[in-house]
Amino acid sequence: DGLSAWFLLPLCVAGGLTTMYGVRYMQRESAHRPVAWVHAAWSVLLAGMIGVLVARSALLFLLTWEAMAVSAYFLIMAEYERAEVRRAGLVYLVLTHLGTLGLLVMFLSWGHSAGSFTFAGFAARSQVLPWAGTGILLLALFGFGIKAGVLPFHFWLPGAHSAAPSHVSALLSGVMLKMGIYGLLRVLVLVGTPPAWWGWTVLALGLASAVLGALWALAQRDIKRALAYSSVENVGIVLMGLGLGSLGATHRHPTVALLGYTAALFHALNHPLIKRLLFLGAGA
Repeated sequence: DGLSAWFLLPLCVAGGLTTMYGVRYMQRESAHRPVAWVHAAWSVLLAGMIGVLVARSALLFLLTWEAMAVSAYFLIMAEYERAEVRRAGLVYLVLTHLGTLGLLVMFLSWGHSAGSFTFAGFAARSQVLPWAGTGILLLALFGFGIKAGVLPFHFWLPGAHSAAPSHVSALLSGVMLKMGIYGLLRVLVLVGTPPAWWGWTVLALGLASAVLGALWALAQRDIKRALAYSSVENVGIVLMGLGLGSLGATHRHPTVALLGYTAALFHALNHPLIKRLLFLGAGA
């Protein structure tokens, strides 16, 4: 649908161009280490993200989500002989699977209540959400917030993105983080108008991520860590738009809702393009 297409656009543009960069980038590594498995994991990562965006059932979504998560781990571990790389990979692996566990509980409870594990079934039964919808929205914010690098789940991001090869960092920071944003938007589409507390929570988390991410980025002396913290800032900006749009919908202010959601979607497209160029420039 239109939401999937919007996120597929930066994925295909950034993924295609960064793949060409990555082939040349890894040539120098091939002289002293095998790199075929890096290219294989890269392909699985791209396929996994495409699968997440086109999935229309909870089962396919979770399978492709896990393929994306595990392939990203192998890419982060490309230089596994370094202790800091192994530490960054472990932190990422633990956190990403905590997020997946949250999404698994969310989909299982939602599917049990709806009598179906398809997104169409979820939408059709959105009026009778389990736990009055509170648990679904909290689990979505937890599971997708970890993937997006939202405060306070941001701490896996600087280590992982500075440890990975530059073209991998470009895709993780520019595109993979947006899978978390896509997940939140997809849940909103299926649930309908969220309660006011959810909009205020997302707005507050976005504001905190944007301000603190910018401050942490300014304090860095390593360019890739600075860019990683900058991604925390930019995800926060997207969440501010998402929270504002949610509040506009809740309080029946269509102009506010339109401006908030439009801002979130535009910056979700803008950030992958600029951050990809910055990471590839750092690699060059």
